[in-house]
Amino acid sequence: MKLQFGSMVVALTLVLVPPAWSQAGTSGDSSSAQAGSTGSSQPQSAGPQPAFTHPEDKPPLALLDEVTAQSFIQLGIQVGAYHDSNASAFGVSSYRQTLFTFGPLVQIQQTRPTMSWSVGYNGGLTINPDRPQYNTFNHDATASILWQINKHWQINAQDTYVYTADPFQQYLVFQGTPSYNQPNPTIYSALATLETNYGTVDVTNQITPHDSITFTGAENFRRYLYNVASQYNTYSWAGLGEYQHQFSAKLVGGAAYSFTALDFAHGLSRSGINMIQFFTSYQFNPHMVVSGWLGPEVTNTKSIVPVFCLPNGCFIEVLHQNSFNLAFGGNFGWNGMRNSFNASFAKQTSDGGSLLGVVRLYMTSGNYIRQLTPRLNFVLGMLYGNNLSQSVLYHNRSINTFTANAGFTRQFTPAWSATLQYLRFYETQKNIYLVPVWTDNRFQLTLQYNWGHSLGR
Repeated sequence: MKLQFGSMVVALTLVLVPPAWSQAGTSGDSSSAQAGSTGSSQPQSAGPQPAFTHPEDKPPLALLDEVTAQSFIQLGIQVGAYHDSNASAFGVSSYRQTLFTFGPLVQIQQTRPTMSWSVGYNGGLTINPDRPQYNTFNHDATASILWQINKHWQINAQDTYVYTADPFQQYLVFQGTPSYNQPNPTIYSALATLETNYGTVDVTNQITPHDSITFTGAENFRRYLYNVASQYNTYSWAGLGEYQHQFSAKLVGGAAYSFTALDFAHGLSRSGINMIQFFTSYQFNPHMVVSGWLGPEVTNTKSIVPVFCLPNGCFIEVLHQNSFNLAFGGNFGWNGMRNSFNASFAKQTSDGGSLLGVVRLYMTSGNYIRQLTPRLNFVLGMLYGNNLSQSVLYHNRSINTFTANAGFTRQFTPAWSATLQYLRFYETQKNIYLVPVWTDNRFQLTLQYNWGHSLGR
C-alpha cells in the first residue's frame, strides 16, 4: 500500500519453480544457498543496476555497469496437483477440494549497457474435477524495464498482473509487508476470482556518487469477481519522494515522504495516508545486513454511512475521521554457502481488504532455506498478520492470520524439477462471520520442465 522498508520474504522461494513460487528475496534470499544448483535458470543480468535500493535489498550499486549486450529466453511447462482440507473461509462446514493445473511458462530478457527489460508469463488452466463450474484460467504476468538515461538519471518501472481463483495466490505472489501500495498479503477471500494489478515507476537522479533522490508513482487495484466479495474492491494510488545518502561502504540512510490514496467499494470509504519516514541500513559483512525504519503517519478517512433506507434509496451520513500512528519496522538478513535466513517485522497502516477500509497492521515473518545437496533444497517459512480495522463503519472488526510452509525442491536434470509443499493457513476473525476460525491444510506437488537459451547480442 505505501512505502515500507521491511520486506518480509515468505519462504516460498524454490529454485526453478513457477514464478508464483519464485519470490526474489531480500538480502536474505536464496542466491547463496542455491549456488550449487545445476538448473537452467536465467543468468543474472550484468546490465545497469537500480541506483536506488531499499536498505534491506543490498548495498547501493553502481549507477552504470558496462556489459556485453545479451538476450535470453526461457520456456517451460508445469503441471501440479493441490489438495485443500478446507478451502472455504469461515464456512459452517469444511470444503475439501483437489485441483489440477497445467500451463506454460515464458520469460524473455534483453540486456544492453544502458537498458535492461524483461517480460514473463505463468498461466494455464486450473481444473476442479468434483466441481467443473469452478474450472478457470489463471494468469500471472510481469514486465519490467530499467533505463539508464545518462550518468545521473535512471528510470525503473515494474508491473505485475494476477488473475486467479486461488485464494492464496496473492500470498504467493505479493509476499511480505506491503511496499508502496502493494496489496495486503495477510487477508484472503475464498471461493472468489481475484484480479489484481500492481505497478511502480521510479525516477532516480544520482546527485553525487553518494547521494540520490528518487520520485516514485504506484498504482494497485484488486477486484473480486463472481462473488459477494466484490463489495470489497479496492483501488489505490501512491506518490513518494525520497533522499538517500551512502555514509560509507556499509552504512546507508535517508528520509522519505509518501502519500497514498485508497478507494474502497467505489467510494463507500476513502482514505489518504501521509507519512514521513527515516530509514537506515548497515551491512556488517558480505553475508549479513540489518535495516530499520521509523516515521509518523497521519490517516484521513471519509466514509458514507447509511442511516435508514427506503425502497427508492437511503438517507446517508458522511463521516470524517483522522488518526495518527507511529509506524516502524526492521529486517535482518543472512546468507551462507548453503543456508539463508531472513526475519522481518513492521507496524503500519495498510489496506484492509475484506475489512472494508484501512487497518492497523502488525506483521512479522521469517524464512529459512537450506541446500541439502547440489540438487535438493529445503524451505521453511512463516507469515503472521494482525489486522485491526480503523474504519468508521467497522471499527470493532479484526482478522488475524498465521501462514506456515515447508517444502522440498528436487532438480532431477538441468531441465526437470519437482516441488513438494505443505502449507497451513490459520485465520481468526472478530465480528465479521458466524464461524470465528478458519483452518486449511494444503498439500501441493508441482512438476516443471524448463528450457533456457541465450539469443546472443
